[in-house]
Amino acid sequence: MMEPGSTEQVNVRWQGWRGFAAVVSMLSLAIVFAMFLYGIGMRHLFNRPISWVDEAVTVLIVWSVLWTSALVLRWGEHISFDILFVNTAPPRQRLMLLVVNIAFVALFLAALPEMIDYTLFLWRERTDMLQMRLDFVYAIFPVFFIVIVLRQLAAIRRLLRGGWRDELTRWGAAPDEVRS
Repeated sequence: MMEPGSTEQVNVRWQGWRGFAAVVSMLSLAIVFAMFLYGIGMRHLFNRPISWVDEAVTVLIVWSVLWTSALVLRWGEHISFDILFVNTAPPRQRLMLLVVNIAFVALFLAALPEMIDYTLFLWRERTDMLQMRLDFVYAIFPVFFIVIVLRQLAAIRRLLRGGWRDELTRWGAAPDEVRS
């Protein structure tokens, strides 16, 4: 049985939320695809362009991409330029990840108050076609920043503990390189 608050219990809980977030991502992208096909059909088959479809697709794509990036993708699944990282010994990979994660946390936290302030300021503006308030449209950006900061803080914590080699595999280091 797992101890309350143990790392295993947190991982199980995170995997449950990650599964839920993946379903939401899948459904939102399916809706985007259906709306996109609807818009193309109306424009080219019936010669009746529907202008709100373009706006709705754009908003849903932004939300889907940032939601998926923050909550669904593992670190190793993000696009990265990792030539130096994969060709470095594990202790140096650990140091590289610590430095980069600490820098990102500092930058994201420095930008977060202004981003939240600007997002809240946008309540005055609306989108052209659907008349959606822009603070709702852009509300995903602060959520994205907060989730990324929390994930990076968790990664920093794991890198500073004894099982840091397991954390390297999350970031894309090959298991045989990590074990050496």
